[in-house]
Amino acid sequence: MAHLTQDKSKLLARVRKIRGQVEALEKALAQDVECTALLTQVAAFRGAAQGLMVELLTEHLQHHVAAPDARGTREQAVEEVAAILKTYLK
Repeated sequence: MAHLTQDKSKLLARVRKIRGQVEALEKALAQDVECTALLTQVAAFRGAAQGLMVELLTEHLQHHVAAPDARGTREQAVEEVAAILKTYLK
């Protein structure tokens, strides 16, 4: 995804945020933090991960599926995205 070069720092910041949230959850579990606090942390990193997924999916659709110069057939591209979404939404 060479087109991500300009947005790569933004995406990496999202990934680092998710990593920090998961590390905080791990520490909270080790310290026997209340369930509601744990659930809040899980909800936070889930939201961050979903935001990352939306960002990457949007970029892919714009640059590899909808772009006039996209390689391959649109049918194949749609099948690939559908397979990814099926896995993601399980």
